[in-house]
Amino acid sequence: MLWFKVLGPPIFLTAALIFYNEYFIFYNAFSNCEWPCKHGKCTESSLKSFMISDTHLLGRINGHWLDKLKREWQMYQSFWISSWVHNPDVVFFLGDLMDEGKWAGSPLFSTYADRFRQLFGDGKTVITLAGNHDIGFHYAVMPDTLDLFRKEFRRGLIDDIEIKGHRFILINSMALHGDGCRLCHEAEVELEKIKRKKSKNRPIVLQHFPLYRKSDADCEKVDDLHEIDLKEQYREQWDTLSKDSSAKLIKTLNPLAVFGGHTHKMCKRKWPKPDNSGYFSEYTVNSFSWRNGDIPSLLLAVIDGDDVLVNSCRLPSEMTQISVYVVGGVAILILTIVLAVKRRVIFKRRCSYSLLMYRSQEKCD
Repeated sequence: MLWFKVLGPPIFLTAALIFYNEYFIFYNAFSNCEWPCKHGKCTESSLKSFMISDTHLLGRINGHWLDKLKREWQMYQSFWISSWVHNPDVVFFLGDLMDEGKWAGSPLFSTYADRFRQLFGDGKTVITLAGNHDIGFHYAVMPDTLDLFRKEFRRGLIDDIEIKGHRFILINSMALHGDGCRLCHEAEVELEKIKRKKSKNRPIVLQHFPLYRKSDADCEKVDDLHEIDLKEQYREQWDTLSKDSSAKLIKTLNPLAVFGGHTHKMCKRKWPKPDNSGYFSEYTVNSFSWRNGDIPSLLLAVIDGDDVLVNSCRLPSEMTQISVYVVGGVAILILTIVLAVKRRVIFKRRCSYSLLMYRSQEKCD
């Protein structure tokens, strides 16, 4: 058992290092997040939801297998551990589920969709929206790709759904270009139908693109780690909805809140209601993948009556994980060398002692 005295401690520490970096850091990160319930406790009628965006599952063209393995494992661990810790009623994925859906034919698109379902589940509690990487930007949306997304994820251009008495309108951002194309015309018809319903419940609007803004200069900080980028300028219909489409959407739907993604940056912004009687908040959700930033995140959103309460939940830092692996790995390597050298010294001493006592060279063989 001499080998165990040398290799036992390093093996144990290596296992502990992997457990810490691949399991505990995720559990610790999500344990520090809390549902933003009123008075510290959610009611039975309140809806607890995850808002997740831009998972960008890598494809066959631009995806390296090691990058794909690392990012997907990070998102898989993050999703299931956060779901176990917080037990949401529903999870919304706000588009760009996959990175190369826009280029995929039928068999490959189905393969990407299956991979998404393997990682994040498939059921009534997992609701998805289309992003530009899933079906292409407005000018590049092909009918076949749009039909593939509809088939795989059961999502139309505009969907009006209700969960626990709370109303959600799910919008395909690529259909709000406003240029009179068939796709945009169909979306406008659906919006008019929703407007004529005259529901008493103001809806939560979910889409991939944010509402129009020139930059993040008007954004509020969502948490202590939120750094607002004042340099990047956004382009209409590429980085955000157009100014006209945003105004029309607000006037038509009078939303209780709006959630989007696409920019890979977090943002909270206040908008005036159509009747100027107050404000509603728009939230842009950061990417969920380490590939699009060192500290990705999800939003914990609680809908309680007319209140939409939001709290950010940051995932662990990839650089921190890498640093722990490097420092821990070097420490374990040094320990292994020290134990091996120490064992060799002790073994030599025992051999010398045996030679003195028994005068036998065989003791040292």
